[in-house]
Amino acid sequence: MSDLGHHQMYLIEEFAEDYLHKQLARRDLVKRVLLITGSVSLTASVLFSLGCSGGSENKPAATASSGAAAAPTSAPSPTAVSAPVGPGVAENDPAITAGAVTFPGPAGEIKAYLARPKDKTGVPGVVIIHENRGLVEPNKDIARRYAKEGFVALAVDLLSRNGGTGSDANVNSGALGALARNPADLVADVVSGISYLKTQAFVKPGAIGITGFCFGGGITWEVTAASQDLKASAPYYGAPEPTAEKLDTLVKMPAAVLAVYGANDTRITAAAPQVEAKYKAANKPIEIKIYPNAGHAFFNDTAGSYNKEAADDAWKTTLAWFRKYLV
Repeated sequence: MSDLGHHQMYLIEEFAEDYLHKQLARRDLVKRVLLITGSVSLTASVLFSLGCSGGSENKPAATASSGAAAAPTSAPSPTAVSAPVGPGVAENDPAITAGAVTFPGPAGEIKAYLARPKDKTGVPGVVIIHENRGLVEPNKDIARRYAKEGFVALAVDLLSRNGGTGSDANVNSGALGALARNPADLVADVVSGISYLKTQAFVKPGAIGITGFCFGGGITWEVTAASQDLKASAPYYGAPEPTAEKLDTLVKMPAAVLAVYGANDTRITAAAPQVEAKYKAANKPIEIKIYPNAGHAFFNDTAGSYNKEAADDAWKTTLAWFRKYLV
């Protein structure tokens, strides 16, 4: 769709995928896409092109544990789907310090969540980019898990320009879609987070990496192509903008890239061979991990897409990657 940018289409495709898998009601799909496109006709056209043209209501799937209907559509989706919970770390865990922080950005204050090992200095840093629902609890838990493993983790709220992440998933998603009309703003806010980490005495100089999930995986690629300060990058099921110019810029940057995908997520995995070939031709470090029987958002341990076997291995692989290039 010529009227939509790469990041807008990525978001819309994610919402369409949730709808087709019965994790999102049609009225919520239309609402979210309309907030992104700003046009009824463009919304109808793009949904038709993605196979979402049916007029009947698509109810979210029942939970596996109870058989009851999913939560009302005002609740987050697909996180409303019950699933096994992965290895969480409590905010009051005695080994870490965690909580909200703010720092200056190009358009005002940026909100974030910081977790780090308690009373330790010289610790490598990892920036975390959230999914399309904003900076919600699963992303904060990921930050705490990194802290427990010896990293300073900064989860940046990409909705800061709109006042920060709220409790309404529809509003969060629509606002993020609107912001994605100018992805350079989102990249600039994340780069400000990298600058913030560089000023913290407890962060090891020259040892900052980045990771992100779904839409945040796409932003991770963008920031990797924009920052000379990153030494390692681990985008999860995100796609870089597939232009020769963007890919050429990526391979010139210093970050060693670990790209994580689910094999069933063919919409995203199709880009992997081209990216890998570019990096290898430039003799730059890259590893592509594609997990069999895993789909989009397989790492999200609060969603129906969660795949524990793939998530556990991806977590170990990512920690090893960051320890190789940051520690």
